[in-house]
Amino acid sequence: MPVQTGGRVLDTYSKQNKAVVAPEVKAKQLLCEILPEDARQEFLERDSFHYQGKIGLYRICRDSQTEVYRNGRLAASGCLQLTIFAPTYDRMAAEYLILKNDERLYWNKANIFPVRRSIDFRLVAVSLLNLALLIKLVVDYWRH
Repeated sequence: MPVQTGGRVLDTYSKQNKAVVAPEVKAKQLLCEILPEDARQEFLERDSFHYQGKIGLYRICRDSQTEVYRNGRLAASGCLQLTIFAPTYDRMAAEYLILKNDERLYWNKANIFPVRRSIDFRLVAVSLLNLALLIKLVVDYWRH
Protein backbone atom coordinates (compact mmCIF):
# COMPACT_ATOMS: atom_id res chain seq x y z
CA MET A 1 0.00 0.00 0.00
CA PRO A 2 1.32 3.50 -0.81
CA VAL A 3 2.64 5.58 2.09
CA GLN A 4 3.14 9.37 2.04
CA THR A 5 6.49 10.52 3.50
CA GLY A 6 7.99 13.97 3.14
CA GLY A 7 5.80 14.80 0.17
CA ARG A 8 6.69 11.57 -1.67
CA VAL A 9 4.59 8.46 -2.10
CA LEU A 10 6.44 5.24 -1.33
CA ASP A 11 5.38 1.71 -2.17
CA THR A 12 5.54 -0.46 0.93
CA TYR A 13 4.40 -3.87 1.93
CA SER A 14 3.93 -5.46 5.31
CA LYS A 15 6.14 -8.23 6.58
CA GLN A 16 5.18 -9.41 10.04
CA ASN A 17 3.57 -6.03 10.81
CA LYS A 18 6.69 -4.10 9.76
CA ALA A 19 6.59 -1.66 6.86
CA VAL A 20 9.20 -2.68 4.31
CA VAL A 21 10.19 -0.43 1.41
CA ALA A 22 10.32 -2.22 -1.94
CA PRO A 23 13.83 -2.58 -3.46
CA GLU A 24 12.88 -0.54 -6.53
CA VAL A 25 11.81 2.35 -4.29
CA LYS A 26 15.01 2.14 -2.23
CA ALA A 27 17.09 2.18 -5.40
CA LYS A 28 15.21 5.21 -6.72
CA GLN A 29 15.71 7.03 -3.42
CA LEU A 30 19.44 6.28 -3.48
CA LEU A 31 19.73 7.51 -7.07
CA CYS A 32 17.98 10.74 -6.11
CA GLU A 33 20.40 11.20 -3.20
CA ILE A 34 23.55 10.87 -5.32
CA LEU A 35 22.47 12.94 -8.33
CA PRO A 36 23.20 16.67 -8.53
CA GLU A 37 20.11 18.87 -8.26
CA ASP A 38 19.66 19.53 -12.00
CA ALA A 39 20.09 15.84 -12.93
CA ARG A 40 17.75 14.79 -10.09
CA GLN A 41 15.07 17.18 -11.32
CA GLU A 42 15.43 15.91 -14.88
CA PHE A 43 15.29 12.30 -13.64
CA LEU A 44 12.11 12.89 -11.61
CA GLU A 45 10.43 14.56 -14.59
CA ARG A 46 11.58 12.24 -17.40
CA ASP A 47 12.90 9.00 -15.83
CA SER A 48 16.26 9.76 -17.44
CA PHE A 49 19.05 12.29 -16.93
CA HIS A 50 22.13 13.63 -18.67
CA TYR A 51 25.73 13.49 -17.48
CA GLN A 52 28.46 15.52 -19.21
CA GLY A 53 31.67 13.50 -19.33
CA LYS A 54 35.02 14.21 -20.95
CA ILE A 55 34.31 11.87 -23.88
CA GLY A 56 30.71 12.85 -24.50
CA LEU A 57 27.29 13.67 -23.13
CA TYR A 58 25.47 10.64 -21.71
CA ARG A 59 21.72 10.24 -21.42
CA ILE A 60 21.13 7.56 -18.79
CA CYS A 61 17.66 6.10 -19.24
CA ARG A 62 15.53 3.82 -17.11
CA ASP A 63 14.05 1.64 -19.86
CA SER A 64 16.65 1.81 -22.62
CA GLN A 65 20.36 1.79 -23.22
CA THR A 66 22.46 4.78 -22.31
CA GLU A 67 22.86 7.15 -25.24
CA VAL A 68 26.25 8.75 -25.95
CA TYR A 69 26.26 12.09 -27.76
CA ARG A 70 29.31 13.71 -29.35
CA ASN A 71 29.23 17.12 -31.00
CA GLY A 72 25.47 17.23 -30.41
CA ARG A 73 24.80 14.03 -32.36
CA LEU A 74 23.95 10.55 -31.14
CA ALA A 75 27.20 8.61 -31.61
CA ALA A 76 26.68 5.36 -29.68
CA SER A 77 24.66 3.51 -27.10
CA GLY A 78 26.10 1.82 -24.06
CA CYS A 79 24.86 -1.22 -22.18
CA LEU A 80 26.21 -1.95 -18.72
CA GLN A 81 25.12 -5.36 -17.44
CA LEU A 82 25.24 -5.90 -13.70
CA THR A 83 26.39 -9.35 -12.60
CA ILE A 84 23.54 -9.66 -10.11
CA PHE A 85 19.83 -8.98 -10.36
CA ALA A 86 19.16 -5.42 -9.27
CA PRO A 87 16.47 -2.80 -9.80
CA THR A 88 16.85 -0.63 -12.90
CA TYR A 89 17.59 2.39 -10.73
CA ASP A 90 20.62 0.58 -9.27
CA ARG A 91 21.99 0.16 -12.81
CA MET A 92 21.41 3.85 -13.46
CA ALA A 93 23.23 4.74 -10.22
CA ALA A 94 26.11 2.41 -11.11
CA GLU A 95 26.45 3.94 -14.60
CA TYR A 96 26.39 7.46 -13.21
CA LEU A 97 28.99 6.73 -10.53
CA ILE A 98 31.33 4.93 -12.93
CA LEU A 99 31.06 7.73 -15.49
CA LYS A 100 31.61 10.37 -12.82
CA ASN A 101 34.62 8.67 -11.25
CA ASP A 102 36.30 6.79 -14.13
CA GLU A 103 34.80 7.37 -17.57
CA ARG A 104 37.44 5.18 -19.25
CA LEU A 105 36.42 2.26 -17.00
CA TYR A 106 32.86 2.64 -18.29
CA TRP A 107 34.11 2.44 -21.89
CA ASN A 108 36.13 -0.68 -21.01
CA LYS A 109 33.33 -2.50 -19.14
CA ALA A 110 30.15 -1.47 -20.97
CA ASN A 111 29.07 -2.84 -24.32
CA ILE A 112 29.32 0.15 -26.64
CA PHE A 113 27.39 0.04 -29.91
CA PRO A 114 28.21 2.78 -32.45
CA VAL A 115 25.19 4.28 -34.17
CA ARG A 116 25.05 3.26 -37.80
CA ARG A 117 23.98 6.07 -40.03
CA SER A 118 21.48 5.03 -42.66
CA ILE A 119 23.22 7.18 -45.28
CA ASP A 120 26.93 7.98 -45.27
CA PHE A 121 27.04 11.42 -46.83
CA ARG A 122 30.69 11.04 -47.85
CA LEU A 123 29.71 8.04 -49.96
CA VAL A 124 26.85 9.98 -51.54
CA ALA A 125 29.16 12.92 -52.33
CA VAL A 126 31.79 10.68 -53.96
CA SER A 127 29.08 8.87 -55.94
CA LEU A 128 27.66 12.16 -57.23
CA LEU A 129 31.15 13.32 -58.19
CA ASN A 130 31.75 10.06 -60.07
CA LEU A 131 28.42 10.41 -61.87
CA ALA A 132 29.21 14.01 -62.88
CA LEU A 133 32.63 12.98 -64.22
CA LEU A 134 31.07 10.09 -66.18
CA ILE A 135 28.48 12.42 -67.73
CA LYS A 136 31.22 14.90 -68.66
CA LEU A 137 33.28 12.08 -70.22
CA VAL A 138 30.31 10.88 -72.30
CA VAL A 139 29.41 14.42 -73.43
CA ASP A 140 33.03 15.15 -74.40
CA TYR A 141 33.25 11.84 -76.30
CA TRP A 142 30.11 12.55 -78.36
CA ARG A 143 31.25 16.08 -79.24
CA HIS A 144 34.44 14.85 -80.92
